[in-house]
Amino acid sequence: MSARSITAVLVAAAFAAVAPYASAQAAADKKMDKPAGAMAQPKPAAEMSNLKFFDGSWSCSGDGAMEPGGPMMKMNSSVKSQSDLGGFWQSGTVKGTTPGMPPFEGMFHMTWDAAARQYVMLWVDNMGAWSQTRASGWTGDKMVFSGEGQMGDQKMAMRDTFTRKADGNLGHTGEMQVKGQWMKMMDETCRKSAAN
Repeated sequence: MSARSITAVLVAAAFAAVAPYASAQAAADKKMDKPAGAMAQPKPAAEMSNLKFFDGSWSCSGDGAMEPGGPMMKMNSSVKSQSDLGGFWQSGTVKGTTPGMPPFEGMFHMTWDAAARQYVMLWVDNMGAWSQTRASGWTGDKMVFSGEGQMGDQKMAMRDTFTRKADGNLGHTGEMQVKGQWMKMMDETCRKSAAN
């Protein structure tokens, strides 16, 4: 065999040896782009669309008490609420004033608990209060969240009733149960800003 033939055979053998490796490497690289069994981006529950009514900026006015059983005083607040965290949460802030009292500020987050088949609302505020309440959904034009909250060292049952009004406004009544009796903490009407 001539030197030229030997070289041709060696080059052909080298290509034959490398080709399966190159093909396997290309397949491995492709797998790295999309791992087998990769989890698709989860989607929010369809029930989250029932919370869209809360979207927007709201101006609220009504009466509120600073403590259970306390006198009701005029109060004003603003609420900003939006779909959040990929549509899995409805989140918002509340800022309010009552004459002669320090400014009030709180945050809420609502979601759908697929296991319990209920909505969950979490609340925290600048007075150290917090709550976790649940609702089955809208019954007609009302959604009632009930559960437990805490103010200072006192734990108590809490209830928030939201009412969709025919004029597009939102009614909100907040109550706490003290010694077995429900006491109204706030009763307000919220109007959505025209810009929404």
